[in-house]
Amino acid sequence: MKKRTTLFLSLFFLIPVLHAQSRIEEGTQPLSLIPSPQYAVLKPGTFKITSQTRIILGEGTTQEDLFAVEELNAHLRTIRNAELKVVREEGLRGTPANIIVIGSPKSDLANAWLKANTEKLLPEMKQEGYILGVDAKGVTIVGGSTQGRYYGVMSLMQLIERDKRSVVVPFLTIRDWPQYAMRGITDDLSRGQVSTMDNFKKIIRFLAAHKLNTYMPYLEDLFVFQNHPKFGRGRGALTATEAKELDIFAKKHHVEIIPIFQTLGHWENALIQPEYAPYAEFPGAHTLNVSDERVYAMLDEMIGELSAVFSSPYLHVAADESWDVGLGANKERVARSDLATVHAEHYKRVFEILMKYKKKPMMYGDIILNNPTILEKIPKEVVIVDWRYGASDRYSGPAILKQAGFPYLVSPAVWSFTGPFPQYLNTMVNVQNFSREGFNNGSLGLMTSNWNDHGGEALRELNYYGYAWTAECAWRPLASEGETFDDRFFIHYFGNKEAGRTARTIYTLLSNPLNQMHWFELWRHPMLPLRMSSTNYWMRVQSIESSMPLVHSLIGELRRQATLNVDQIPTLQFITDLNRWYATKIRVGEQIKRAVRDTVQLLTDSTRGTLKKLAHSVLADLKLRRNEFRALWLATNREANLQWLMLRYDRQAEYWQETIDELERTGSVTEPLIESQWIYHPDANPGRRDSIATQVPNASFRKTFAVGSLPESAKLQLIGDTYAKVWVNGAEVGEVSARRSLSLIVEHERIKTWNILPLLKQGTNVVAVEGANYNRFGSAGFNLYLELRNGTIAGKVLTDSTWTVAQHPGPGWRSVEFDDQGWRGAAAKPYPFPVIRPNFDTGRISWIEQ
Repeated sequence: MKKRTTLFLSLFFLIPVLHAQSRIEEGTQPLSLIPSPQYAVLKPGTFKITSQTRIILGEGTTQEDLFAVEELNAHLRTIRNAELKVVREEGLRGTPANIIVIGSPKSDLANAWLKANTEKLLPEMKQEGYILGVDAKGVTIVGGSTQGRYYGVMSLMQLIERDKRSVVVPFLTIRDWPQYAMRGITDDLSRGQVSTMDNFKKIIRFLAAHKLNTYMPYLEDLFVFQNHPKFGRGRGALTATEAKELDIFAKKHHVEIIPIFQTLGHWENALIQPEYAPYAEFPGAHTLNVSDERVYAMLDEMIGELSAVFSSPYLHVAADESWDVGLGANKERVARSDLATVHAEHYKRVFEILMKYKKKPMMYGDIILNNPTILEKIPKEVVIVDWRYGASDRYSGPAILKQAGFPYLVSPAVWSFTGPFPQYLNTMVNVQNFSREGFNNGSLGLMTSNWNDHGGEALRELNYYGYAWTAECAWRPLASEGETFDDRFFIHYFGNKEAGRTARTIYTLLSNPLNQMHWFELWRHPMLPLRMSSTNYWMRVQSIESSMPLVHSLIGELRRQATLNVDQIPTLQFITDLNRWYATKIRVGEQIKRAVRDTVQLLTDSTRGTLKKLAHSVLADLKLRRNEFRALWLATNREANLQWLMLRYDRQAEYWQETIDELERTGSVTEPLIESQWIYHPDANPGRRDSIATQVPNASFRKTFAVGSLPESAKLQLIGDTYAKVWVNGAEVGEVSARRSLSLIVEHERIKTWNILPLLKQGTNVVAVEGANYNRFGSAGFNLYLELRNGTIAGKVLTDSTWTVAQHPGPGWRSVEFDDQGWRGAAAKPYPFPVIRPNFDTGRISWIEQ
């Protein structure tokens, strides 16, 4: 980012030269429209909209056109605090002037304008196209459909400008239509943020204003099903009434809502619950058991309810990332045939259910493209959504799907899921190039994904820039106007040129990779070694510390300049402050670790005091950020699911407080890793991706320990790799089945604790654990941390090589009396992720860092 302040500085090293010619006539400046029109001529002069200007609804227009007029008048009220009178063409006398005509091909006024200007509606304009003309007499919008005329009104609204005290539109002629039939976004509701109804409608209005015609909410368990009251309970799920309201609202704005409902993979939020665990491929699986007839009965019920609510002829059945199929209940079935066949058989069962409810199937294509023989086994009518989120100049999926004869959509992403501010450099390349690749290979459309991974902490209000770029690329896939896009977007979004220039600079600075971080880096324990990163930490800290004061100043200017979307400014301020907190966290954390590492003896009182003061400052600032984040979330989202992110802030605060307390108590700081080890069968090779390496998927473990007098408390913590069930003295305590996931809810289920004091006895006690791992390259293992406390004195039972293990334990192996002399010693083996030791005094359990 050295040559000029724009998001597109480094993009076009990756974007190939586009040979398609723009249809904006040479010698004319680009119009301030998003998306850019197919053909436009800008002429000298402007038409002034006054209180005497009338809106004429031409012959052949409908009630839907009246809605477009209402949108136009609402826009004018924000500019001139007044609206225009609306009259029907049939009631006019003579040839009026000072008018805005919205007409169909049946309109005499529209046809007179077309004839006078030697214009005509082209065949490609039939569904969504329009002609927009502005001259001294007024504005004329002609379209063969209500949707086309609506888009003409949307263009007019973007073109209206304030010139001193006047409201004007430049003289011009536009002929316009989309080149992609389906244009829109997918919106992940399942992992965190669930919009308020007002925010859902705001998103839909934004899509419509930029001529995007499809909205796909990604639901998983975020719909209230009548026959499944515990499904998604407490998660902010949409009710049928709310869904119908949104469906009707979207249709008025010419936006089709197509729900995405998982029918195979990504069921982890539900399958972790006792009521739905029996439907899983195996304990802790993210996919359904495709050999269980109860699964199809349940899917039938759920698809039936969704079909009754959403009016689209399509239902997106997702079915992506179903990596667990064949690892548990269906292992033998897959062995008898193959993975492609088992998947295809399931897909066809789901398609039959959709046919029952008169819905056409859409589905994700990743599993299909990884197992391309599936294409020979499923109906050709299925619309496949090919998702690829990396920045590249070529994508292979479109050519494969075209060759196979399937209708499909391309789906890039707004990279908003890895950190606080979207990675817009990646986004812009991904959207533009994938859109082009799809169009050149006959794709039906462009559907940009928005994901809410890791709790949905990335505030979706920052995604509109990416949505607008989607509109640009979907309307003209071979000639999207990247070089002028920033100017057009920021001027429109914040209301004027001054605010646009300021906001553009803010976005550029926040989009700089040196000013960004991953969530895992942001929330990592400050006393751990820094997480591996392709970006040098100290370059990043330096960049943040030098550029965020400038961003802070620019945000102050934007507050004074912006006239539209001012509600985004606090979010930009929050991101700026969070970046600064992150840089301070890194600097102070490393300063503490360095001081401890470089000191042979305990820290001096002076050094200790300085470090404590710095840590207190980091902690105080973190608490401010927590309150700000909560307020921003609640401004646009339901409160449900926020608690998981508040726990993230609180856990980080506990880390800092514990660091301060340890400095005060001992004059030093110890590494915060858990003392207990991960143990496995000695023959196991967990995580070794080698088909000849031995794996031990099932194993049983024991450990006896002596208790003198019974302790005051006894807390046991268990983490499985990936499944573990624990007994104490033969009594079942509980189990852990949750596996690593994009869901923060599931992440919290990976570690469990219990009070086992009632199960202990004086003398010899035994802890027994049954472990299982269903991964292809996994072995059964676990980590157990048992703390027995009397006052301030704590004894511990930890997993290590003193435990014994057997693959076939025999009867009575969970009892104290069992003789395990024939068992082997367990082996401590490395686990790929750091685990923070618990603090049972404060109630903080461990956390698995990533």
